[in-house]
Amino acid sequence: MEKIKYTVKIKRYNPEEDRSYWQDFEVEVEDSLTVLELLMHIKDKMDSTLTFRAFCRSAICGSCAMVINNRAGLACKIQAKDKIKRGVIKIEPLKTLKPVRDLVVDQEPAFDKLKKIKPYLEADPKIVPDNTKVESLVLPEEFARYDKQTDCILCMACYGQCNAIEGNPEYSGPFQLTKVFRFVMDTRDGMDIQERIKLAEDNGIWDCVQCQMCFAACPKGIASCEDILELRRVAKDTGEDNVATRRAKFWFETVFATGQIDKFNLPAVALNDEKGEEIRNNLAKEFTQRGISQEHFVPQPFENIKDFQKFIKKVEKEL
Repeated sequence: MEKIKYTVKIKRYNPEEDRSYWQDFEVEVEDSLTVLELLMHIKDKMDSTLTFRAFCRSAICGSCAMVINNRAGLACKIQAKDKIKRGVIKIEPLKTLKPVRDLVVDQEPAFDKLKKIKPYLEADPKIVPDNTKVESLVLPEEFARYDKQTDCILCMACYGQCNAIEGNPEYSGPFQLTKVFRFVMDTRDGMDIQERIKLAEDNGIWDCVQCQMCFAACPKGIASCEDILELRRVAKDTGEDNVATRRAKFWFETVFATGQIDKFNLPAVALNDEKGEEIRNNLAKEFTQRGISQEHFVPQPFENIKDFQKFIKKVEKEL
């Protein structure tokens, strides 16, 4: 088995001093090590004070989620040699959660957000029997709607990679909204669909920026970004005047008129409350700081917009 030399840069945190700092470790180890085995080598042979979470070593428990070369993932699943760049591998705690010590983060804020969306089945008595002698049947095609979502191990890799949370700490998060999706799709769930969607709206389905980083980080290949998009579609179909319908209508009107989305006014129109106005005011400040004049806050029709509009009308007739 071949040995290789490289530098391991670890972002550590000292709670006594409330201080984060980078520490370098020069290692010469087998090229077959996972990142978790690499950390264990450093703890056993070089610095026993290094702190990190780990348990199953089989990508099942989700304990060892951390950021490796700027990408969140499970340390037990990732081969260290695959992450070496110019002789260096960088390891740091999940970015959207406060570190407790070194690579260990405080997960409670994320779990508190999970509790708010009621991540459990409220059994529909018409489908779920009230005794253990009768099965609660789910057809294969019904289970297929949320089969992948049940693979979530709550590792928080997606949460630690979420750009929306970095911009808005109040945003619920990817895996939380995947749980909403999972029960919206479950035919056995007895909670009113409007209530489930209201929980999703109250906890951020409109705050997701669709950066796809949750999908890139998930060790189980769950696309929370797609789940959120589907929740938005369900929200649109379950009401005549809500955030979803106002957003869809304004989105279409502005795209038809200019060929572009009016991102400046969209939050205020869709939310129709003080929060929407606050977002618009914050955007105005940001645009001004970037040197954008007020008349360009909203998109202007692009060249040949008439041809574009004719095409849209043609598609509408064919639908």
